[in-house]
Amino acid sequence: MLRTLTICWLCFQSFGLSAQKKTINLSKCRLNSIPEYVFENKELKVLKLYGNQLDSLDPRIGELEHLEKLYLGKNRLKYLPAEIGQLKKLKILSVSNNLLEGLPKEMGELVSLQQLWLDQNQLRSLPRSLWNLKELENVQLRYNWLDSLPSNIGNCSSLRFIYLNRNNLVALPESIGELKNLRELYLSSAGPLLQLPESICKLRQLELIEVDQFIVLPTCLITMQSPRMRIIMN
Repeated sequence: MLRTLTICWLCFQSFGLSAQKKTINLSKCRLNSIPEYVFENKELKVLKLYGNQLDSLDPRIGELEHLEKLYLGKNRLKYLPAEIGQLKKLKILSVSNNLLEGLPKEMGELVSLQQLWLDQNQLRSLPRSLWNLKELENVQLRYNWLDSLPSNIGNCSSLRFIYLNRNNLVALPESIGELKNLRELYLSSAGPLLQLPESICKLRQLELIEVDQFIVLPTCLITMQSPRMRIIMN
């Protein structure tokens, strides 16, 4: 009981100290719901809820219209509410180590999103709307159950890093060759993927690609190898 009270008091102190900085850090506070005062802070920019016991996210999260960074890793979330799409200023969204089976199509309305961390969930598919985000640079999808990627992934014109390790992918869409700013592509243990599409050779900014040894690489990709562009085979 004393330990629980101590944790709660530390979390309360954290709120008090950081409120003027427009940051609330409630990580590892054993929360199963978000405190009311969080939603009263309409100027909030950073909300850290890592390592709690949240199994759902209050739809009122959409009311925090100035939020730029939201950390929800290591909770028990099974879904995200559609209202999350109202966070037009959100730049970083971390929801790794949860129980997500899907994402709402409203994720495609996060027009300022730059980094999306979804490692270690139970995702089997991704909404097409996600790949229309023009500011998205980094997507982490390791340790999920994805068997394919939406065919419009090429629309994600700012994407630079994509991590797909430990999935169930059987193929990559040809449109991946339209990711003109892609720098690093991680495909080691990404699934029963047997070959990469020829279109991947159009990625002139590509600096690193990580694949399994048995994957068939396009000849054009092999000739692209140089000190600037590396192929890592595991």
